[in-house]
Amino acid sequence: MKKDIETLIAEERADILQKYAAGRQGGVEIDPWEDGDYNIYKSVDRFGFLHEEELPPPSAQEEKLKHVETERAEKWLKMMKKWDKYKTSDRMVKRVYKGIPLQVRGPAWSLMLDVDATKKENEGKYEQMKQQAKLFSPEIKQIDLDINRTFRNHVMFMDRFGVKQQSLFHVLSAYSVYNTEVSYCQGMSQIAALLLMFMNEEEAFWALTQLLTDRRHGMHGFFVPGFPKLQRFQAHHDQVITKLLPKLKKHLDKEQMSAGIYSTKWFMQCFIDRTPFTLTLRLWDIFLLEGEKLLTAMSFTVLKMHQKRLLQMSLEQLRDFLQEKISHTFYCADDVTVQHLQVAMTQLRKMKFDLPPTGKPEELPLQPLGQELSAPLSPVEASRRRSRADLSLHIISHQQDSPDQSPCKDPKDLPAADECAPLPSPDPIIIHTRMHLTPPGSPLAGPPPYQPIEDAHTSHKVPRTLSAPVSMVSSTPSLVLTQSESSAAAEGSSLAADVYQDQSSVQTGP
Repeated sequence: MKKDIETLIAEERADILQKYAAGRQGGVEIDPWEDGDYNIYKSVDRFGFLHEEELPPPSAQEEKLKHVETERAEKWLKMMKKWDKYKTSDRMVKRVYKGIPLQVRGPAWSLMLDVDATKKENEGKYEQMKQQAKLFSPEIKQIDLDINRTFRNHVMFMDRFGVKQQSLFHVLSAYSVYNTEVSYCQGMSQIAALLLMFMNEEEAFWALTQLLTDRRHGMHGFFVPGFPKLQRFQAHHDQVITKLLPKLKKHLDKEQMSAGIYSTKWFMQCFIDRTPFTLTLRLWDIFLLEGEKLLTAMSFTVLKMHQKRLLQMSLEQLRDFLQEKISHTFYCADDVTVQHLQVAMTQLRKMKFDLPPTGKPEELPLQPLGQELSAPLSPVEASRRRSRADLSLHIISHQQDSPDQSPCKDPKDLPAADECAPLPSPDPIIIHTRMHLTPPGSPLAGPPPYQPIEDAHTSHKVPRTLSAPVSMVSSTPSLVLTQSESSAAAEGSSLAADVYQDQSSVQTGP
């Protein structure tokens, strides 16, 4: 008997859930197209990313910076033991801007997001949400598709249905029923994966919850249908460059290069995939400290530092450069870039441009979070799907002031940064998606709630997926990570050489 489409979708959903329950270690059947050929990789960097070429031996400067980082890690450990004393201190702020040492980044991020306290207040809630996701979440298929192309060149996420992919699936599916206003949106997978690089599964879930729902970061508004906060920040970014970089703004307008084309990931993911990973970590350190004002300042900093080259580019070159080229190399030491960022934060604060006007109430959750569900989630209306063309960029004339914790920097003390070469790359559009609810007809089929899946230890043979295979993006993100956090990019350009000389002047003391 021929099955209808809803039954096929339901069976596919059951297949996905069973695979993540069993996991790779449980002998789950994996299609060859879902696993990359990792024999081509010859080395792993200190952040866990795989490389096709052997990495060069560390330079003397890199060895020195490793020693400095070890000393800083010891100071962070002492500071974290007395967190209540130091969490609002100038000392902590300065240390964040210097970069949180890799060894303590996870515990430090947890403290900055108040993860432990949130977890204690919601004891047992995460496990409850995981179970509800199996029964109710309509986002299972989309989450699975996105996991298959999230940091596949990282040792933690390289194995299909491996331990960390399982954790990522659990975090995202649990959040899809915890916050029903957002549910799941493409772009959240890389944020959750970044958190999982430094935290365990439940800590990453509550960290994601804090990022979306607390007022300092408020990422809920970036992912809720309609993307109101994305529109608000892109409009404000447009105003900032109109006021402070008028020549560049005129050129961008002439080339029809709107903020919606290049800045979506800047705001929605805090520069994940849009800056080298070492710099991305530094930006996330500051983002967790300062909140959303980092997004405004860094978006301005990127254009200001590279203004000279951008003025010479066509539309296609602009898109390639801002979306792809600077994700490989920023042509500046990370410390130098952070100094420029501090200047921008101070400048924007003084001009009351550090944040756009207050957003609408829907940018924060309006419905209770983590409610126990007893009925299926409603399908998403067509209005949830939206392209960049729908972004309305307009000039805003009034901004609210807010305190700035960034240590002040004088622009005259900073090195210049401008020249870089283009490299083509498309930018995916981030949309909301949900599966249709399914009728009865198979295990885990029909309208939720579904029957619990079979124990992973009793059945490891799983039917092949019913959907047509899609190409695995094993190169996302394609990042250059062969240098330490404050090394200048080693590409042949005069700018890179000039800026690298300035690295010796950057403060690297503990």
